[in-house]
Amino acid sequence: MIETDAQFEALVDELKTAPRFALDTESNSMHAYRERICLVQVSVPGRDALVDPLVVDLSPLGPVLADPAITKVMHGADYDILCFKRQHGFAFAGLFDTMIAARVLGWAAYGLGSILAESHGFRANKKMQRFDWGERPLPEHALDYARYDTHFLLELADQQRADLKAIEREDIFEHACLRQTRVEPRPTKAETLGAWRIKGARDLPPEGRGVFMALYQLREAVAQEIDRPVFRVMADALLVSLAKKPPANAQSLAQIRGVHPRLRGKGRARLRAAIEAGLDGESPTPPPIERGMPRDERKRFDELRGWRKAMADKLDMAPDIIIGKEALIVLASAMPENESELKACGALDEWEMERYGSLLLKELRSL
Repeated sequence: MIETDAQFEALVDELKTAPRFALDTESNSMHAYRERICLVQVSVPGRDALVDPLVVDLSPLGPVLADPAITKVMHGADYDILCFKRQHGFAFAGLFDTMIAARVLGWAAYGLGSILAESHGFRANKKMQRFDWGERPLPEHALDYARYDTHFLLELADQQRADLKAIEREDIFEHACLRQTRVEPRPTKAETLGAWRIKGARDLPPEGRGVFMALYQLREAVAQEIDRPVFRVMADALLVSLAKKPPANAQSLAQIRGVHPRLRGKGRARLRAAIEAGLDGESPTPPPIERGMPRDERKRFDELRGWRKAMADKLDMAPDIIIGKEALIVLASAMPENESELKACGALDEWEMERYGSLLLKELRSL
């Protein structure tokens, strides 16, 4: 267990000279207002290390993660990489993703639990998937669960590398891993649409929108105060329901169920004040609804997706390993007619251009 900066710096020094190591993280998205990495698991041959980032500065790890000469073996690394980038601004290179490898190899099951159950007879406790990793001290069973997320990965990667070489798919795999490292955090629906993402919010009458927005802001404030997800303060459905029919008096206010204790008892005054402010204030207007693709683009996108699926079926692998969804969206919109236009639209990188460029141009010309 790594719980001091000195211990962590010694571990990082070891990783700097290692050709590879296994890596994973545990976050608390279901238990905090803003998720954060609460545990980092590292395995090298013969040793597992659990790093507590709530007390340890992770910044020395950044250069190691960005070093392409050091292989980071991970399973389903997309979320972990996004968390590292979002929270710490770390760059990433040298990924060997065992989930991607399983999908390129065409394995029927590619979840780590299923793979380890079959290959090592190891079965993880599924209940731990909803565990609050921000809890301290971490119980022994949580530490055991966490260490086994990386304990077998190096051995698994060795097996997969041999299998990939045997069927000559190393280049497809390596490119898929490279593409994974390039993924950048994007604003969530909550960040872009705010309150208006909630089902039923846009259908509220003008007199209910003010109450809705006031309650939404109160919910955000309480969630930040207690560092809990907003749904633990008040469910979306209840928020909309109260906006549709605000409690008319103290008695009906007291009968509200499903709100956090901070908004019950003495805290009920905050709830009442928010409702009154919403009723007295100006009614907000929801922003315009973002429309999807135009019909002709949607048709082209569907055709390109069909081409991708047919290609994936031939290779017996997942379609998104071939080309990502975003690339298909760009192609459906740009409709390049030749190689120079295809390069200029930026949908494909150099490897994808070489492997799929001519095939895609042929498909696009037929649309």
